[in-house]
Amino acid sequence: MLIRLAAAGAAVLLLAGCTQQPQSAPATPSPATSSAVSSSAASPTRTPISATTPFSPPPPTTITPARPSVTPTPSIEPGGCPTSALTVRALRGSGAAGHEFAFVQFTNTSTSACSLTGYPGVLLLLGGQPLGQPAVRSGEPIHTVRIPPGTSVSANLVDDSSCNAAISDSVQVIPPNRTDRIVLKLALRGCRLTVGPVTAS
Repeated sequence: MLIRLAAAGAAVLLLAGCTQQPQSAPATPSPATSSAVSSSAASPTRTPISATTPFSPPPPTTITPARPSVTPTPSIEPGGCPTSALTVRALRGSGAAGHEFAFVQFTNTSTSACSLTGYPGVLLLLGGQPLGQPAVRSGEPIHTVRIPPGTSVSANLVDDSSCNAAISDSVQVIPPNRTDRIVLKLALRGCRLTVGPVTAS
């Protein structure tokens, strides 16, 4: 009797074990897989960029502007008369057919001898405005003229008065190799004017 009951109980247990399905445990990722996933999510894969030298612009080019050409100021020759040492006068001379003559006189009023060399600049004026063209040089040779104190030298003027031009009321004179302008009274017809070099009077 006991043997039958034991056999019946074993059969019941066996049947119950066959009807229950074992529950599968949830898959637990391995530490290696979990680490790889979190690493991939935190730091997305980027293509490495090679480092390059930053661009440095070239230094600016310094351009030095060209200096304009300047005509040098005439210099006084050694022993030359400064304008302050001269008294200048414009004087009429004799006339001829179709020509008028005059001269510019330079007197040394200082206490020391000095000299002049070359042609003075001469321009006729009327009412303070230029009348005609500046005097042209005669082409005569020039010489350094020594002027003792109280002595005068001069440069001749020849006016071709055959033109029908107005008559000047003054003349502008620039001593040889100087830049000072001196205005003097002088009446000449505003035609072609020629000036000679300074010579001993």
